[in-house]
Amino acid sequence: MNMRVRLSSADPGVVAFGCSPAHEALRSLHVLGAVKQHPLHISWALKARERMDAFLKEEADQFAFWCHGRPLGFPQIWRTGEVSSWPEQLAALRDAPAAHYAEQLLAGTLQTNGRAFHVRLEDFHADPALPERAMNAVQARHPASLPVLRELMADPERSRNRFAEFLSAYWDACLAPEWPSLERYLLADIARRSRAGYQRGLAPMLDGLEHRLRVVQDGDEVLIASARSRADADELELTLTEQDQLLLVPSHFAWPLVAVAGRRERQAGRDRQTVQITYALDAMQRKAHPPVPSEDLLKLLRAAAHPTRLRILQLLAGHPRSTRELAGLIGLTEAAISKHLKLLAEAGWVEPERHSYYVYYRLVRGTHGRLANALEGLLS
Repeated sequence: MNMRVRLSSADPGVVAFGCSPAHEALRSLHVLGAVKQHPLHISWALKARERMDAFLKEEADQFAFWCHGRPLGFPQIWRTGEVSSWPEQLAALRDAPAAHYAEQLLAGTLQTNGRAFHVRLEDFHADPALPERAMNAVQARHPASLPVLRELMADPERSRNRFAEFLSAYWDACLAPEWPSLERYLLADIARRSRAGYQRGLAPMLDGLEHRLRVVQDGDEVLIASARSRADADELELTLTEQDQLLLVPSHFAWPLVAVAGRRERQAGRDRQTVQITYALDAMQRKAHPPVPSEDLLKLLRAAAHPTRLRILQLLAGHPRSTRELAGLIGLTEAAISKHLKLLAEAGWVEPERHSYYVYYRLVRGTHGRLANALEGLLS
């Protein structure tokens, strides 16, 4: 999706942060089912599957239609900007109107070109074409989810209770052991970005949020846009005023995607827009961009990575030698040896010194220490 969000104010106060254990659980289910799209989470997915019993694996497959394509979300049940514990969010799911649950799943069956449109439950049942369309979509993409869809259409409350039981068991098995540590990382990211916003300004705080986003400040306005626009992608263009909100949500399970969602609500007699950007934690983004070896290390390795040049270095380790002597010992012409010595000298392995009519080369003793230190820094 090509996105352009214009903030009419550069005041960091227009930004809110949020993290939700329930939404992290839903995003983790997406990762579990579509792990090929999330290579950094392969180890986590393998460990999670080891913790799942037969019931959990079966239920995960039954709900897979809604978890694999993209993470589920229940904005009417769980508000990301509100601070709630997992028990509170699980209770909210169990107590919520069944329609709030059912309409999200039905929207997933009716999506077109990756976009889902909200359909009220009563409208879904009133139009015979919609259930047929939903059944065809699930049959085509993941037939194992057909029993869930049938139950959802026949008894939404029963389906909602079943999903709550599944999510509760999944949380206990796969996320509860790690949640205290995961939550600390999420809260630390929020605290750091919030401080950056008030110390350096809104645009610097948003810059680097995700490499797929571009942040530009123009006077009192801040523009957030897709770094690369696609001609065939859907467009999302919004302008947020001081009464609207930009909600930033860090996630362990977002990488390599950045999720952007907009919603409009009626509050105090006016429409209020909220744009939510779910982004990967800095730690995950750093893992996705491994360090690049220094140019100095590459020069040293390239220069030494040749059998003849290694023999030259070994011979010079004993004492300085002339080009003619090296040529005779190795069995090459002086011109060939000179080319190898030039590369070694440019990298800093050897140094020339003139003795009468002859040019001798000596080994630079500190170079192998530079190489060892550079490798240690790269691999430590």
